Amino acid sequence: MHERVPPGGGAGRFATKAHRWVLVLLALASLSGCRTPYAADRNCVSTQLVTRTGLELGPPSCPGQFALPNGSSLQDGLSEDEAVVIALWNNALFNELLADLNVARGDLVQAGLLPNPEVVYFVPVNDKPFKYALDFPLESLWLRPIRVRAAARESSRVSQRLTQSGLDLIRDARQGFADALLAQGRLEVARQSAAMRGEILRVAEARLQAGDISVQETVTARIDMLRARQELSRAGFDVALAEERLRNLLGVGDDRSPLRLIAAPLPPLLRLHADTLVAEATSTRPDVMSANQNVAAAAERVRLSRVGWVRFLGILDATSGTRTGHEFGPALRMTLPIFNWNEGLIIRAEAELERARRQRQTVHNQVVMEVYQAHARVEQARAELDVLDRQVLVEAERSRTRAEGAFREGDTAYIIVLETIRQVLDSRLRQQQLHADLRRAWADLERSVGRRLTAEPLPPPAAPLPPPQTP
Repeated sequence: MHERVPPGGGAGRFATKAHRWVLVLLALASLSGCRTPYAADRNCVSTQLVTRTGLELGPPSCPGQFALPNGSSLQDGLSEDEAVVIALWNNALFNELLADLNVARGDLVQAGLLPNPEVVYFVPVNDKPFKYALDFPLESLWLRPIRVRAAARESSRVSQRLTQSGLDLIRDARQGFADALLAQGRLEVARQSAAMRGEILRVAEARLQAGDISVQETVTARIDMLRARQELSRAGFDVALAEERLRNLLGVGDDRSPLRLIAAPLPPLLRLHADTLVAEATSTRPDVMSANQNVAAAAERVRLSRVGWVRFLGILDATSGTRTGHEFGPALRMTLPIFNWNEGLIIRAEAELERARRQRQTVHNQVVMEVYQAHARVEQARAELDVLDRQVLVEAERSRTRAEGAFREGDTAYIIVLETIRQVLDSRLRQQQLHADLRRAWADLERSVGRRLTAEPLPPPAAPLPPPQTP
C-alpha cells in the first residue's frame, strides 16, 4: 500500500508543479509576439503637420477654453499664419476628432493583452472529492500578433486621417481669412463709391443752381448716391458675417475683441506643373496613406477571421487522490470545426477588404481631380488678375477722370459719368474678388498636394507598405 503524504507535503508538491506550468505559460506568452507597437498620439500628428506646413498643434485644452500661441493677440492685428495656428490650437471640431487617437490607442493596447487564466473549484461533498483546475486559452498566444498588427495599422490610419483633417482645417482657416479680407475690401470700395457719388451730387446741384442741367438729372444723381449708401450699409454687415465665420474656425467665438486683419502678400508666382504635383500628392498625401493603411488593416482582419474560430484551452487539473493529497495533471480542450468554420465573419472581412481597396481607388481619383482643379483655379485667377490690373483698371480710371472733367465743364451728360464710375467700381470689386479667389485657390492647392508649396517636395514614404494578402 502507498503511504499517504501529509496534507502539507502534498500542497508543497502541487505548488511546485503549478509553478512549473505557470513558467511554461509565461514562456509561451513571451514567444507569442513582440511588445505592442507604438501607438500614434497627438505629438505624431503635430510632427507630421510641422513637416508638411511648418505649423504644429498646441497643448491639449479643456472643452470651452481657448489658448493663444505665444506672441499672438486679437487686439494688435491678426495675420493669416497667426489665424491658422490659433485654429489648430482651438478649433472645436478638430479637437473633437483628435480624441480618436486615444480610441485607436486603447484598441491597440487591448489587442496586445492576453486573457486572464480562469480557476474553477468544486466544493467537496460526501463521497465526492474536491477538485480545482486552472485553464488558459492557448490560441490567444497565436492570434495575438495578428490582432496587434491589425490594430497598429488602424492606429496609423487614424493618425494619417487626422493629419489630413489638420490640412483641411488649415485650408479652411486660410479661406475664411481671405473671405474676411474680401468683405473688408468690398466695404472699402463701397465707401469710395459713396464718396464719389456724393461728390458728383455736389457738382450736379451746383450746375442746377447755375441753370446748366435739369432737375431730373439732379434727382438721378441723388438717387444714385442713396443707393451707394445702401450698398455701404450692406457691406458693413457682410464684414460682420465673414468675421463671425472666421471666429468660429479659429475657435474664439466667445472672445468679442475686434479683429484687425493684416493682409499678407499674394501667393508667390511659382511655375508649378500639375502633373508633378499630382504624382507627389498621390503618393504622400495623408488621406492616400490612410487608405493604404486601411487596406492593410482589412487584410489582417481577413487573416484573423479565418483562424478566429480556433479554441485551444490548456488546463491544469488537480483533485484529491490516493497517492498524494493532490493528484495534479495537464489537460487540453479544443474546438472541433464540424459545424462552424466562421464562414459569415470571413465573408464580412473579405467584403470589408474589397471595400477598402475600392475606397483607396476612390481617394486616388479624388486626389487627382482636386489637384488639377486647384491648379487650374490658381492659373485662372492669376491670368484674370493680370489682365484686370494691367489693362482694365487702368483704362477705366482714365475714362472716369476724363468723364468727370467733362461733366464739370458741362461737355457731357451725367449718365456718361455714372457709367464710367460704375466701370471703375466694378473693376475694383472684381480686383478684390480675384485677390480672394487667388488666396482661396492657393490654400486649396496646398491642401490638395498635402504641404506648403514654398518648401521642397516631400520624399515618398520611407517604408512602403507591404502588399496586403489576397484572400
